[in-house]
Amino acid sequence: MEFKITPKSTQAAAAKPLPQPTPVGDGGAKALDLLLKVEAEARQVATVDELAFLIANETMRLTRCRQVFVLQGRSETFTVRAASSIGTVDRNSPRIRWVEAIIADLKVNSGLKSPDAFTLPAHCPPGDTEHTRFPYRFINWQPYTLRDGKVFGGMLLARETAWNEADTLIARRLADTYQHAWAALTGERRLRRRLKIRPLLAAAALATVALAFVPVPMTVLAPAAVAPIAPAVIAAPLDGVIDAILVNPDQRVVRGERLVQMSDVVLRNELAVAEQDVRVAQAKLMQVTQGAVSDPRLRAELAVTRSELAVASAKRDYARDMLERSDIRAPMDGVAIYTDKRDWIGRPVTTGERIMEVADPSQMQLRIDVPVADAIAVVPGASVRAFLDSDPLRPVKATVVSASFEARMVEGDKLAYRIYAQMERRPQGMRLGIRGTAQVYGERVFLGYYLFRKPIALMRQKFGL
Repeated sequence: MEFKITPKSTQAAAAKPLPQPTPVGDGGAKALDLLLKVEAEARQVATVDELAFLIANETMRLTRCRQVFVLQGRSETFTVRAASSIGTVDRNSPRIRWVEAIIADLKVNSGLKSPDAFTLPAHCPPGDTEHTRFPYRFINWQPYTLRDGKVFGGMLLARETAWNEADTLIARRLADTYQHAWAALTGERRLRRRLKIRPLLAAAALATVALAFVPVPMTVLAPAAVAPIAPAVIAAPLDGVIDAILVNPDQRVVRGERLVQMSDVVLRNELAVAEQDVRVAQAKLMQVTQGAVSDPRLRAELAVTRSELAVASAKRDYARDMLERSDIRAPMDGVAIYTDKRDWIGRPVTTGERIMEVADPSQMQLRIDVPVADAIAVVPGASVRAFLDSDPLRPVKATVVSASFEARMVEGDKLAYRIYAQMERRPQGMRLGIRGTAQVYGERVFLGYYLFRKPIALMRQKFGL
């Protein structure tokens, strides 16, 4: 049986005269069977890691080399993916770093697109001593290329004898098989992107650094509502129970109109008792005054009786005043602002507890509650854009007129800083109570700080960094 190995895909190898066919015996047949078996296994592997392991350990049997290093191109550099007789490649191993340095020098001086056989210490780094400890001096580089000629990997074969033409041809044949299998597993598009990833990363990093120093206004989004300006607060004048709410929510009222009627049964009875006490004190004073003309002892009680009448009169006036207070009236013209009658009727309240507000509907402003976690430095005069739920397509521009110094509890039991902003214009159809979202503009900061402000704050709070 006779066979010969023909070099593939290079014009130079095709033009070069091939060795004359030589008869081979059982050893040649076994070599051919092994070559076909390795090629078949290379095309049947499921992952690139399996392929790299196959290259590193099966190539030695056909090329009579002692050690194989499988390299993969990552952007502009080539790193060792697998090595003969090594299960896992240690990236910090001196031998691995030395091999990668040889490939880097070979790329600069000779290029990696063509196979290259050389003898150490060629392409070793200056002052290198690793080659003196490496037992194999004769090296053969076989690249893996894509159809457009770009090198995406290769294998470095090492042995103690010089490379002859037959072994080099077999190594090239295997390299063609390996590069085809590798490209099939990974995809040529992904391999091309991987080769260009470092320049893209560098450009992206530079662009990111440049953009990080672009000044932008610090902004924050917070819930907002249309609130009245200087409303009159209607609070409970005394401890008691609300008997009736005499106006509806958002109803127009005039000054002096009755708004709330508190339960006055006790107050009326107290007033009746106080008035009776006054009449008793008046009758007693009249009796003492008449008797004091003839009885000197009654003359001494005259001052005490007058004091008792004054105390009774004061109690009566106080009871009358409290009774009048139970009937709460509007202090100004406007609209009544509160939630619902059913929330208040029959409810006990304490003195000073807010029941409702009376406000001028033509005087409106924005009330913005900025959560503590999103708080930024806001000063009077800062710009605000409000996107109201009733008309989200037309934002309302406003200017901050005041901001609270301390956080307070707001709806939802959350701590927030309250900000009031004056609207530049009043949109048509706007009314008190409309809600939405406001974008508050603070001082200008770098874009990097704007993007990473919350992560930095979280790290400071959690780790104290």
